[in-house]
This record gives sequence, C-alpha cells and structure tokens, in this order.
Amino acid sequence: MSRIAKAMCLIGALIAHSAAAQTGDVAPKKLTMNGYLKFLQTVQFQEVGETWLTDNILHNRLNFNWYPVEGLRVNAEVRTRLFYGETVKLIPAYKDFVDDNTGYAFDLSAIWADGQSFFLHSIVDRFNVDWSAGDWQVRLGRQRINWGQTFIWNPNDVFNAYSFFDFDYEERPGSDALLVRRYLGATSSVELAAAFDEDWDEAKIAAMVRWNRSNYDYQVLGGKIGRDYALGAGWSGQIGNAGFKGEVTWLEPTNDVFSGAGAVVSSLSGDYTFRNSLFVHSELLYNSYADRLTFAGLETGLLTMNTRSPRTLSFSEWSWLNEVSHPVTPLIKVGLYSIYYPDDASVFVGPNAELSISDNVYLLFLGQFFLGSSDSLYGQLGYFNYLRLKWSF
Repeated sequence: MSRIAKAMCLIGALIAHSAAAQTGDVAPKKLTMNGYLKFLQTVQFQEVGETWLTDNILHNRLNFNWYPVEGLRVNAEVRTRLFYGETVKLIPAYKDFVDDNTGYAFDLSAIWADGQSFFLHSIVDRFNVDWSAGDWQVRLGRQRINWGQTFIWNPNDVFNAYSFFDFDYEERPGSDALLVRRYLGATSSVELAAAFDEDWDEAKIAAMVRWNRSNYDYQVLGGKIGRDYALGAGWSGQIGNAGFKGEVTWLEPTNDVFSGAGAVVSSLSGDYTFRNSLFVHSELLYNSYADRLTFAGLETGLLTMNTRSPRTLSFSEWSWLNEVSHPVTPLIKVGLYSIYYPDDASVFVGPNAELSISDNVYLLFLGQFFLGSSDSLYGQLGYFNYLRLKWSF
C-alpha cells in the first residue's frame, strides 16, 4: 500500500470515528468538511496565428477538520487533479514534474492512473495535529508556515516560497514541520519552527519574534533554511490610509559563508482602497541572486514553484508589480496585473475578470501574457489564457 493510500485510510478512519461519535444529539460538531470542485481550461500559444496548446484540469479539494477534545484539532486536506490535454501528450515527463515532492519529508502523493494524454494525481498537502491552550500553540505535521507580510513576494516566507503565477493553488505549498508559538500579547508572539527532510542539508529550523509598536507590526527571524543561513525582518502598517509593508531576507550558504554566493531578497509594497472600492497596489522586488539562475530553472520553476527558496522568487534582479481591481457590480470584479522587468525590458500583463454566478459558484477569466524581445528572459514564454469554473461546498 502506498504512503498516500495509508494516509487516506487514516483520514477515513478519523471521519468514521468522528461520525460515530456524533450519532444522536451531540453538539458542538466534532467534524467539519468543505472543499471545492474546479474545471480549468488553458490555451497557450506564442503567437495567435501559430500552434495553440489546449490543456484541462479537473480539480477536487476536500478539507477535513476533527475536534476530538477542546483545544485539539486534526486537519487533513487532499488535492486530486485530473490532467488531460496536449501538454500531457507532448511532454511525457510532465506527470513526474507534477508529482515532485520537493520540500516535503514524506511522499504523500500518487498517480492513480495515466495514459497517453491524461493522468490522475492526488496529494495530501495538509495533515497535522494542532493543540492550543492559553498562550501556547503547537502544530505538528504537514502545514503551511506563513511568515510573509507583503502581498505578492515574500522573502520572509522561508519555509514555503511559492510562485505568484501559480494562481490556481490558493492554499499554497506547505512543509512537514513542527511549529511552536507563544503569544506574548494580542499582537506579539515568539515562534520556533522546524521543517523535516531526509537530508539534513535540506532541513529548515528558524525562529521569529513579532511585535507591535506605533500601529506597525514588526518581525525579525533567523535560522538555517536548507543550505542557507537566513536572517530577515519585515513590517506592516499604514501611511495615512494607505497600506505600507516590506520584507528583507539575507541568505548565506552554510558550507561557504561570506564566499560571495549569498543573496539579499527584499520586497516593498504599498496599497490603497478608494471610497468607490477601487483597489490599487504597487510592489517592488529586489533579488541579488537572480542573475545566477539558469533558463532551465525558469522553465521548470516559474509557473509552479518547487524549490521553496526565497532565492528563486524572481529570475530578474528587479521586478516592479502594479495592480488595480474594482467590483464593477456586486457580481462582477475586474482587475489587471502588470510586472515590469527592467533588466531586459520584458513585461508581464495579467488581465482578469470574475463573475459570481451564485453564492458558491464563480467563473474566472485570467490571462498571463509575457511580452518582450525574442532574446529577453520572459518574452519567449508567450500567452497563457485561462477559463475556470469553481464550485465551493
């Protein structure tokens, strides 16, 4: 029996146990379950008149939370996707890329079935026990440890770095980890986290202190993050009615400190919401390591981040993002992202529109257009067009 099969059997046992405990008039609820079903179609091309590639993903997510006693929660979340289309057919190794477990200590994924043009993949991307009492919280297992402050790029997110372009993964990646948190007040805490790996060189252990002063939230962190030592800081607050956030992380190789192979990754963000609900946001990213990343890393890591390192938040030294969005009606929201890469004058443009069909059914159109000269880093990626129907339950 595969590891994922064992994990899913355990999830089933938890559900059965909780269901049995709820027979009769038992309150409060000890088991909750929610999730969604999505259909995503992608049309990709370099030029409109050239070859179009069409791909489809049928995506189901199930989230379970079990509360056996007060202060204790068991969380399990399973992601299952059916991939079919031309990319699967043309790139046989694509399913191995999707089934990559980089960043996890345990393999809780499986390809249940595959053929020439399709494969069915599942992963348990959350599976943890969370205990809290008084000022203490302890969580053990597969989880997301979110230490970021800014909206798009998070150099302080040292455990679970992710790609902005991977928009269809709202939950974002996690880690097999232990998190211990002590609340020192309403807005302050001390956290210690360790992410496990079969190889000690890839394991992560770090601590963070967070506090509030003069209506600003501040944090500092440090530790061993895979093959790097890391030291970082971040803040979140307001200037007038505008949001103002920032993060910076310094990384040095553990095996060759101060050799010149270090990296500084930082982000600066500002946002404002007008009275008519028009939202504007601008964010700047600096990555001193970007010029050492290879084009092969771009092909495999841009749209679906697997490296989990702040070093690969961008393949360009400077990135400048601007965003505007507005609910034109209570049921329709439109927006536009743009990212300018001054290193080679390439541009990303991301128009989007979401229609609320009902309280739990949404239709999304999103474009990811990479524009630039043929010899620019991003200009040769082309145009990605997405249409997604999502039903939440």
